[in-house]
Amino acid sequence: MTSPRTAAPGPPAVSCLDLADPARLRSLAEAGLTAEADPDMDLFAGRVRRWLRVPVALVTLVHPDEQIFPGASGLPEPLAFQRRTPLTHSFCQHVVLSAKPLIVEDAREHELVADNGAIRDLGVIAYAGFPLTDGAGNVLGSLCAIDTVPRRWDPAQLDALEDLARMCSVALRLRLATVDADREHQRRDELDARLRQELQHRTTATHILQRAMLATLPEVGGLTMAAHYAPADSREDVGGDWYDVVRLPGRGAGDGDAGRGVLVLSVGDIAGHTLSAATEMGQVRSMLRQATWDRAGEPPSRVVAAFEDADDIVGPRARGTLVLAHLQEERDGTWVMTWSNAGHPPPVLLTPGQPPQLLDGVDPMFGFPHLLPRPRTDARVAVPAGSLLFLHTDGLVERRGEDLDVGTARLVERLDQLRDEDAATLPERVVAELSPGEDDVVALAVRVGA
Repeated sequence: MTSPRTAAPGPPAVSCLDLADPARLRSLAEAGLTAEADPDMDLFAGRVRRWLRVPVALVTLVHPDEQIFPGASGLPEPLAFQRRTPLTHSFCQHVVLSAKPLIVEDAREHELVADNGAIRDLGVIAYAGFPLTDGAGNVLGSLCAIDTVPRRWDPAQLDALEDLARMCSVALRLRLATVDADREHQRRDELDARLRQELQHRTTATHILQRAMLATLPEVGGLTMAAHYAPADSREDVGGDWYDVVRLPGRGAGDGDAGRGVLVLSVGDIAGHTLSAATEMGQVRSMLRQATWDRAGEPPSRVVAAFEDADDIVGPRARGTLVLAHLQEERDGTWVMTWSNAGHPPPVLLTPGQPPQLLDGVDPMFGFPHLLPRPRTDARVAVPAGSLLFLHTDGLVERRGEDLDVGTARLVERLDQLRDEDAATLPERVVAELSPGEDDVVALAVRVGA
């Protein structure tokens, strides 16, 4: 009557001994979801109902004294209007308390829910629910499918439900991240007020805030890394360029090379040159980090696709280009890089004794997932000791009235001349020499071994 399932990837789900746990209640409150219909949550419920072909599907949030349905599809009246039930009629509370999926083929014969009021009053007979978690792993509720007759759940359908629960959890985490972002915006607004007293130009203050959102590079044995951000010369333009480097720990012994950890590199550019673009950049960078963590062990293309789905469904619906790369040391001491490129200028690889190599293989820019002609792709390349990786945004090679290939060739030629220079100073030097100053520029250099 039940089938064991694993919890959705991401932070490990935390079992809850008390539905009134303060951390849970805080997340439930900050998510801002009530018994009123929420369009995004209704979308998830509708997908569950269609994909699993069930009469009812719900996004349920469990409170200490009731459960509410911000997402629902197929509920009969008056429940479709009320969108809530007491816990006496809740299967989902068991998902929260156990932090595990609950799969029931016939509730009337299931020892955990046989006396649940939902069987008698609501006709709930078969049930499949997966946990919905916040960023700390607290289970807030369940994404569930309900049938009014006994049902042997198809494994493929349960896999689909698990994937949708993962996406719904990401949507909930992004809502909670928005609360944190609002607090951060308030802090930045206070800082901006002080900066306005000292700076003559609003854009100069924006660039300072933009710099503050850029990453501090981690220290990794065997690698030398440096990054440089340069604002446009024009004080009327601000940009959405970013770089980020995150050291993703392995998932533990027994995972093969994945257990050795991965260095995740990203460089990107939000479309537009406004304060809005700079703000979206901070959101996109954070969302990409979250997707990287949630999809640990998966290739960059899957991470980019997951980020793009969340960006489109939850917002901010940003548009732009990016490269996401996984740099990993193999057990024999060699390094390899796997990357996915969403419409971005290709990275440059300079290998000892070899001509410079443009790492081609470009998919469309991100922000239009429904228009993609095919799934996003990955490419892979060996990175021998002594190699130099150079990633950048288009402001370094793009000039008005000049073909982009000309600027790219100029960059590759100069990098070839500087291939043996100290990587710690290379990005700033290259930007100073080659950037026309017409756009913001980000440059990231990584030297592998010696």
